Amino acid sequence: MAKKLLALVFAMGLLSQTGLGWSEDYDFRLTRWSMTQNDVVSAEEKMDPVERIENMITYKTQILNRNVILHYLFVQDKLIGAIYKLDDNYLNSDHFIRTYNEFKQKVTKKYGPPSRKITNWLNATYKNNRKKWGLALSLGHTEYVTHWKTQNTTIECSLREHNFNVLCLLEYWSVEHSHLLKGAKKEVKIDLF
Repeated sequence: MAKKLLALVFAMGLLSQTGLGWSEDYDFRLTRWSMTQNDVVSAEEKMDPVERIENMITYKTQILNRNVILHYLFVQDKLIGAIYKLDDNYLNSDHFIRTYNEFKQKVTKKYGPPSRKITNWLNATYKNNRKKWGLALSLGHTEYVTHWKTQNTTIECSLREHNFNVLCLLEYWSVEHSHLLKGAKKEVKIDLF
């Protein structure tokens, strides 16, 4: 009886490890780097693209109860990156800082502590007045960037002013295809606003 119980516990352990390994088979959502556009569309079967061009597929979705635009980016029909762009507008820019911090917390919970955190004050007028940091953000006085790196992926969460709007991005990039990124970012024009 003890041998049967031990065998059952061992088998259950193997099954649970297999389940965990299965969920780790993806680089971003239900995709792997180098997938084709058709593979990505199949993986995102619960959503329809709002736009599909040669080097990009765009979806509208939600993460953490926030509206986002999701861009999958391709070079030579290989998935090399993905970007979530916050698609919510707030009258008070402090809300952008809170959302940025929520994104950071979620990524940190999943991937561990960031490899680098940067708060760049381009104009220090409001640096020592925490109540004015939202205003400083909307005026372009400050920007925030946090980085993580996994075996296959670099991740960047950023918050900054861009063309008189606050831009919050969560970017995922293939480590293997990093040599293609510079050209891809120039080639693919993402309409940020």
